[in-house]
Amino acid sequence: MIRWYVELGGILRKCTSLLTTAFLLATLLLTGVTPASAATPSSGDPFIAKVLQLTNQYRAANGARPVVWNQAVAGISQQWAEETGRKVNSGTLDMAAIHRPDGGGSLIPRGADWYSEIIAINNSAQLVVDWWMTSPAHRAALLDSRVTDVGIGYAKTTAAGWGAYAVVENFAGYADHRPPAPAPPVSPGPVPQAIRPGDIAAIDPAGSVYVYPSAGGGDVWQRRYLAGGGQGARQADVVDWNSDGRQDLIIVWASGNVSVSYGQADGTLGAAQRIGDGGWGDYDITVTRWSQADRYPTILAKNNLTGDLFWYQNPSGSAIGSRTRIGAGGWSPLSIVALDYDGDGRMDVLAKNPQGLLLLYRSNGAGAFVEESRRSIDWGWDMMNFMTTTTSHLGDGKDGILARSQSGSLYFYPVSPNGINAGLMIGRDGWNTMLIGG
Repeated sequence: MIRWYVELGGILRKCTSLLTTAFLLATLLLTGVTPASAATPSSGDPFIAKVLQLTNQYRAANGARPVVWNQAVAGISQQWAEETGRKVNSGTLDMAAIHRPDGGGSLIPRGADWYSEIIAINNSAQLVVDWWMTSPAHRAALLDSRVTDVGIGYAKTTAAGWGAYAVVENFAGYADHRPPAPAPPVSPGPVPQAIRPGDIAAIDPAGSVYVYPSAGGGDVWQRRYLAGGGQGARQADVVDWNSDGRQDLIIVWASGNVSVSYGQADGTLGAAQRIGDGGWGDYDITVTRWSQADRYPTILAKNNLTGDLFWYQNPSGSAIGSRTRIGAGGWSPLSIVALDYDGDGRMDVLAKNPQGLLLLYRSNGAGAFVEESRRSIDWGWDMMNFMTTTTSHLGDGKDGILARSQSGSLYFYPVSPNGINAGLMIGRDGWNTMLIGG
């Protein structure tokens, strides 16, 4: 089965550049044929030597082995660089089709078990490689530890408004070119967790619970089976409910009950334990530490019938406790997530309205909203049919928004103080059938 990934320089309206794009593919490649092309420059070409030097400098600085020049792969790169340059010069370049249909994968020499392709149009070798390092998808390809060989091609461009060079860099990975894997350490590792911070839990239509480990902003296509019995789940959330250092799974059931499955010391999930009896069928929840005084995570619950918003206590890390109404009416049409948007150490609510605007509801840190006009902080979210908060998806301990598009693709939006950053597509299509917990 061939599995491939593409990144078009940004996500939805948050696209920051249309001059480059990345095509990533991981597969066992069965055959390869080197294409016929014009004379292919060697690694001694000054421009190519500079791109190769900078590539390996960045890899060394990030703990990756250097890649070695592969003249056969370079032929593939040079052919497409010339084709890209021709399209730029003739004004016929289509950014949506900047790669060959398979990114050149069928042309990679026989034996590779990994390949990727990145393209840039810029004015110097330095600017080309520096730009690749600013783009998450291009950076991931350039620094990938599985890569062993590289080919580079370039063509000069003459069209006004474009960079001077169209550059194609193709990476390939060969198992017999990699050093043997080091022996595993004998010292005990970290305590295993069923769901680590930044991972995504999801329940499929058959009721199987899976965890999708964070790929640091890349595609989360790998998954691990956790448990069955998820039939009838209506909503899921991932949180350390009892504050023992392990992530737990909270589920709201169609029956109206709420349960928690605690993360176990052996890296599994425990059996579901009921923490809320009936009546939750009309509520949408988000689990957070709403008050700075909260010892355990608590629940913000929106009643879809009355439009009220409630804050439910978690006094002992087990059963749900008493509630306080913190919003009277008007919340029914809103989809909410909770995170510290402005970086003041107090939890806030971001609410998506039917027009796709994100509205900011700041809290005072003591369980109530700040009395102020609600301002819109972003727009275009009507393209999303689901959103939740996740922490440390990029391994940085910071909050972000996990969102699913109407077409079923999954995105992660990092959040910095007073700003939502450009989104990263972390799952292409197929997510509309999954019940997701961040």
